[in-house]
Amino acid sequence: MKRAFYFCLVLLILGSVSAFAAGSKASTAQSGPVTIEFFQQKLEEGPQQAYKAVLDKFSAAYPQYHIEINTVPQAGQVLTSRIVAGDIPPLFSDYPTQLQFKEKVKNGFIYDLTGQSFLSRINKPALDLCKQQDGHDYAMPLTQNFMGVYYNIDIFNANGISIPTSYDELIAACKKLKANGVQPFIFSFIDPGRVGHMFQAWNAAWTPDGVERMAAVMNGTGTIANDPVMLKMAQRILEMVSYGNADAFSLPDMEGSWAGFANGKAAMLLMGSYARGTLLISNPNIHMGVFPLPGDTDATTTVIAGIDAALCIAAGASAREKEAALAYLEFLSRAENAQIFCNIEGAPNCVTAVDYPDKQMAPIIEKVKRGPIHDWFAASFPGNVMNAIYSDAQQFLMDKDPSKFLAQLQQTIINESK
Repeated sequence: MKRAFYFCLVLLILGSVSAFAAGSKASTAQSGPVTIEFFQQKLEEGPQQAYKAVLDKFSAAYPQYHIEINTVPQAGQVLTSRIVAGDIPPLFSDYPTQLQFKEKVKNGFIYDLTGQSFLSRINKPALDLCKQQDGHDYAMPLTQNFMGVYYNIDIFNANGISIPTSYDELIAACKKLKANGVQPFIFSFIDPGRVGHMFQAWNAAWTPDGVERMAAVMNGTGTIANDPVMLKMAQRILEMVSYGNADAFSLPDMEGSWAGFANGKAAMLLMGSYARGTLLISNPNIHMGVFPLPGDTDATTTVIAGIDAALCIAAGASAREKEAALAYLEFLSRAENAQIFCNIEGAPNCVTAVDYPDKQMAPIIEKVKRGPIHDWFAASFPGNVMNAIYSDAQQFLMDKDPSKFLAQLQQTIINESK
């Protein structure tokens, strides 16, 4: 909590500085083409190529605007540092359901988009999810996300396996695949952030109120050590990962586990919607689908889902920078351009008129629509608490001791919440 408090304090101090002082250092000339930076936070190849494809089209249609995409590792931390330094990109992607975003809005760093006509093209549930406490719109949601199980349809068919709709069916499928000489899952546990995403999927599917149980520890009103419900989840995690690869702690994610799945080294990969475009780049001919990580029954299975990419404009951007950024948002929200983005990037698009191209994704898309779903940890925990949970989950996969894990997780949440 200390780091979260420090971040909020910094934002509060900076919020009293004039908007122009916090603005971008991009060109503010009143004549000629205006150049602005688009700081986007998705490292995966799919979204990077999707943004570039639409931006190339935008540049041809609007030569008076020059938008430069900037993508860096640890983008969230970099963006925070730039806010502290008063160097906010004029145009950037962010996560409007997260606590950190709400602090940025509260302290006046993000331009209010309420009333912009292009927002009418966005589906209402996604737009409503992004609204802030004042009921206004500070971001244009572009894509939605989820955690699900990617599966190789050809491998499933060859082994006579149907999509599992319960945990027991999932384990039965793993046992059958293993008996037939097929590796059921492929994992990478190097990056605690990726592990954290998987932990959120496990938590939602097998302990639907697990976030609330951990939040109660953070608020001093609950405990998870020796919690039988959480213990059952931890035991299931170990059982599921036992059907994966032995080199998970040395195998990189995108170049290792993702590429391995795309090229048939395993039947399944637990990952987010953001992986689809990159998987297709690794192997354009892969025959794959996605299904929800199953809980006890299909009806009770809860899926992690939320807003994946949303675009924002800095409140301190110059008039011409805002003009260019608004033109780009309007262009990106047009059905034909959003469709291009969706076809390449692969995540469900928030533009109402977009037709999702991959019908093999129907099991997870329909589940997200009908629920139950749960938002990501970042909507409930400050960044320091969330990252500490991720690290403990990663350590658990090494130690393989459920009781030790829950006791450590509880203490970590208490310590980080002080």
